[in-house]
Parts: sequence; C-alpha cells; structure tokens
Amino acid sequence: MMSSSHQEAPHEMRVLYEASYRGSVSTLNDLIHQNPLILYKISKTTSFETPLHISTSLGHLDFTKALLTNNPKLALELDASRSTPLHVASAEGHIEIVVELLKLYNQVCLFIDDEGRIPLHYAAMRGRIEVARELTKAKPESLSFLDNGKTVFHLCVRYNHLETLKAFVELEIEITGQLLNFTTSDDDGNTILHLAILLKQVESIRYLLSFSEMREAGSMKNHMGFTAHEIMERSPKDFKILEIQLMLMNAGITKTDQKQGRDDILHHPHPPAVPSSRKRNCCIRIFKCIGNWFKHKDNWLEEMRGNLSLVATVISTISFQAIISPPGGFIQQGLSSNSDTTSTNNNPLNCSIIDNDQYCPGEAISSYNLRPQFVRYLKCNTVSFVSSLSVALLLVSGVSVKNKPVIWLLSMGMCVSLTSLALAYFFAVDMIIPTHLEDEFLYNLFGPSFLAWIALLLFITVFITLRFFIWLVKTCVRTIRRFISFSRGPRNQNGCCCI
Repeated sequence: MMSSSHQEAPHEMRVLYEASYRGSVSTLNDLIHQNPLILYKISKTTSFETPLHISTSLGHLDFTKALLTNNPKLALELDASRSTPLHVASAEGHIEIVVELLKLYNQVCLFIDDEGRIPLHYAAMRGRIEVARELTKAKPESLSFLDNGKTVFHLCVRYNHLETLKAFVELEIEITGQLLNFTTSDDDGNTILHLAILLKQVESIRYLLSFSEMREAGSMKNHMGFTAHEIMERSPKDFKILEIQLMLMNAGITKTDQKQGRDDILHHPHPPAVPSSRKRNCCIRIFKCIGNWFKHKDNWLEEMRGNLSLVATVISTISFQAIISPPGGFIQQGLSSNSDTTSTNNNPLNCSIIDNDQYCPGEAISSYNLRPQFVRYLKCNTVSFVSSLSVALLLVSGVSVKNKPVIWLLSMGMCVSLTSLALAYFFAVDMIIPTHLEDEFLYNLFGPSFLAWIALLLFITVFITLRFFIWLVKTCVRTIRRFISFSRGPRNQNGCCCI
C-alpha cells in the first residue's frame, strides 16, 4: 500500500501542474480531495517553480485563490530565480492577484530576487500603474529600494513609462509630503533629468522641468562631470534635441560658464563704454553673428570630404551628359536641300553646307538654328564640368582641407560649378521653349529665379572672400611682425646685437 502511494505521488504532481496551466479549479479540488496534503509536498518536487507561480503568471485568479486558501504559505515560496509569486504577478500586471497576495503577506513587497529587484521594480519597468499603487500603499518604504543603484523613478524613465512616473510622484507626495527620492542620482551620478535627456524623452523632460526641485538640480554633474545641459550639447543634433534645448532655456538651465558669466556681470558691472567704442563693438557683434552662420567644427570639411567629392562627381556627370545629349537632339540625316543648301553627295556622311558651314549627321541641331544660344549653353556646361572636376581632384588628392586657402578654393569652385550649371539649364530651356511661352517664362519664372540666385551667390561669395581676405591680412601682418622682430634680434646694453 505504501509503495502504491509513492507511485501515485509523481502522477498527482503532474496533474496539479497541468491544472495550474489551465487554471482548472475543479481538478485542483479533486486532487485535494484525494490527497489533502498535496499542496504541502510541492517544496519537495524538482520543479523550478510552484503551481502558484504558474497561475499568477497566466492570470488564473480563481485558481490562485484556491491555492492560497488551501496553503497560504505558497505566497512565500521562491522559484529558481528567487522570485515570489508577487514578483511574477507584478511584472504581468495582474492587479486582482496582486491584491490577493498582499492580503496574506505584505512583507513580500520587500523580497529581493537574484536580479536585486523587488516587485515594485518590475511594476515600474513594465508600466503597471495600478500594481505600483497597491505595492506602494502596502509598503511605502519600497520607494526607497534601489535596483542596481536606480530608483523606481529611474526605471520609469529608462523604460519610458511617463504615466507610471507621474503615479510614483503622486504617491511619494501623498505618503511623505515631499519628493525625497525624486532628485536622487544613480550609481553613475545621473538624475532622472540626465537620463531623460540622454534618451531624448521630450514629454518626460517637459514634465520633470515643471518641478522646482528638478530645475534646481539641473546644474548637478554626473560622475563624468556633465550637467544635464552638457549632455544635451553632446547628443546628436535633431529636432528632439532642439526642442529639449528650448525647454532647458525656458527653465533657466544653461551652461555653467554662462551662469558664472552672468553672475560676474551682476556683481562686477563694467564701467560704461564711450560711444565710439560702443558703435565699434556693435559692428563687431553683427559681423560675428553673421560669421556664426558659416561656422563649423574644425573637422567639418574633413568629415564632408567624401560627400563633397560625390557632389562634384555628380555635377561633372550631369554636365558631361548635357553635352552629349544637347537640347533638340542630333542631326540624323543630311539637312534637306533648299536655295541656300548644298548637299555634298560625294561625302559618305551625306553632309550639308549651309551659309558656307558644313553640317553632318551626329552634330547638334541647336548649333544650326540656334547658334548663339547653343554657344552660351556649351560654354556654361564646359565651365561647370571643368570646375566640378577641379573640386573633385582637390578633394581626392589628399590635400588638407583645414587651412583657409583650400577652404576658399573649394567654396569658390562649388559656387562657379553650381552657377554655371544653373545658367546652362536656363539657356537649355530658352532653346527648347515654344515661342508662345517665352514671355510668360522669361518674366514670371526666369527673371525672379535668376535674380534670387544671383543675390544668394553674391552674398555667399562676398562673405567668404571677405573672411578669407581678413585672414590673409592678419597672416601677413603677423609674418611681417615676426620678420621684423627676427631681423632686429636681441640687443645688449651697448646697443649691439647679441650673437
């Protein structure tokens, strides 16, 4: 009889686990009726988890209640990762099961699994708002528990659960009357504002900056020495970063050195400057403001070398294609003879002579009936082709593009190439446009477009040339001063040069 009982025990446990997967309460009741101690033998099995872990994971509320009614201590059992059923229910968001488990043992809220997390951490990571409220109310001190140095606020931001973050803020204010853990830093020294900016969570940042405590903590530095504003500056620039920058400015969070500069001005005001110097400073500021439009990092051209080479190659390809495929196409056969046309029958190409000029198949038709426009079109395409190839050659030659003369040559080369390409387009349109559309095109489209292009080109060319000229004059002045200082040499007290 005892042997038969031992043989039936593994079968009963298998049926129990199958019932926990299905949530079959009737099967559970039958098993308990046959063996009232079956739920007390679970700890002796080799399974990695208990039937309560399975039922809470799958959300079988009635089955869970039945298990807890017959053996309440199952709520304290741990699985292979040292997680309680409350850990599982909190992660899955089964609020009714969480309530039932808390009725029996609310101290389970503070149990830590192998990952160092309590059930509240999983609720924060998965965005289970209602579960988070129940767990916090059961054990308010769980708000101060850290997950590898991160508070529940950090977890909400890390996993982008803004509504859960708002719920935690409301709970902490309701319980403690203040935000004790709101501005706490993690093991890397990052506050939740640092983390939100790093992850570019615009809505979370807008919410965080609505609290004065967070605005005051905006100048805090993490362990790498970066403030929230400095993290924003080092992030790749996109529309989100621009929006974050505007929010930080509106909240009064700027660079540390800018704040220090404003404080110095407030505590040590400068004496008023004379009117002449004020005008000069105003002009300098205007010039610098315009200069900032064209200001780039020192390695900008080095990074853009490949892109500029590609653009120059594309322009040269377009110019080459425009020449071998001119507007109007090519002469396919000899021109038809008329009063001033002579056909040279002895010529195997069947060329024609018109006004003492010979025209053969394969030549551009535009060169016959629109010679002035075709010549201008040819000149512009040639200039665009040569200038674009020159820019490409300069870029691929390995010459450093960090010095001012090379930058000026590249800028002027691209201006010439693009302008020639634009003029070639306008001349091509002039050759192929019908006569009845010429006035509408010239006055309504060509004129304004051409004037806008010339204005932009002049502005860029003048500014680039002026900046290069200023650099050239400064370089010459420094060289002359250095030469004069070297030629004079150091002198002793008798006025003689020291050798």
